[in-house]
Amino acid sequence: MTNNFRSKGLGYFILLMITLFGTAKVFAQSYETKEGDSINPRLYVTAGYYFPSINTSLRIDGRLGLGTEIGLEDLGLEEDKSVFKLGTVLRVSPKSQLAIAYTSINRDASAVLERDIVIGNTTFEAGSGLGFEFNVDYYALTWRYSFFNEKNWNAGLSLGARAVSIKTGFRARVNDRLFNENTSVTAPAILFGVHGGAYLTPKLLARYSLEYFYLSVNGIDISVIESNASVEYFFFKKFGLGLAYSTNDYLVRDVPIGEDFSGKIDFNFGGFNLFLSARF
Repeated sequence: MTNNFRSKGLGYFILLMITLFGTAKVFAQSYETKEGDSINPRLYVTAGYYFPSINTSLRIDGRLGLGTEIGLEDLGLEEDKSVFKLGTVLRVSPKSQLAIAYTSINRDASAVLERDIVIGNTTFEAGSGLGFEFNVDYYALTWRYSFFNEKNWNAGLSLGARAVSIKTGFRARVNDRLFNENTSVTAPAILFGVHGGAYLTPKLLARYSLEYFYLSVNGIDISVIESNASVEYFFFKKFGLGLAYSTNDYLVRDVPIGEDFSGKIDFNFGGFNLFLSARF
């Protein structure tokens, strides 16, 4: 149900974006009026609620071999959640921008296992009670350069830095022994991509971006792909309302977890973001 909703929602949103960009030339004007000068402001600030659907797969390997790959949503973690999201876009020069974004996704749950699973060097048998948490802080910093930079639209390439800080832990009792394993991992990445934006009217702004990264170093594989499409309508000269759809997919293989463990984290989230927007 959730995946069908996401697919339909994304399809409708892409169709809307294509329609808007397809009509850009019809609406394109120089906007030389005093009111129109605000379409190329120095600063945008956005704040609102993000409604991502989340999928998380985690495996912790020990000295004895591979652990069990666990779908955390299958064990009770929330798959759909609403979180606060903050962003800003600063015009550094006539052709360059600096975009910053932050969001935090915290989840915890408890479950009774329906099958045996292996976490590190410990086997949890079916019927065991297990409590766990998976908390994520997402930081994004992107520099954008516009090779095409007109009065009311731009497009170019981007270079971004990402940091996804993941804190996860498991709690259980095995054979009258309390088991408690916690770890934190920060997955940094440098992303390369494309971006664009256009004022279709003096009040209606549309943007898009697509960024990708892959790195294999010291046996650790990291891949990241992100996309974002948005529209903002400014009901007032400086303030408006926006709607965006974004996707974020992080895959980290053979990540070291302490001295005796390694693992794999596949974490992706995406959905709609409804926000207030200000331009100065």
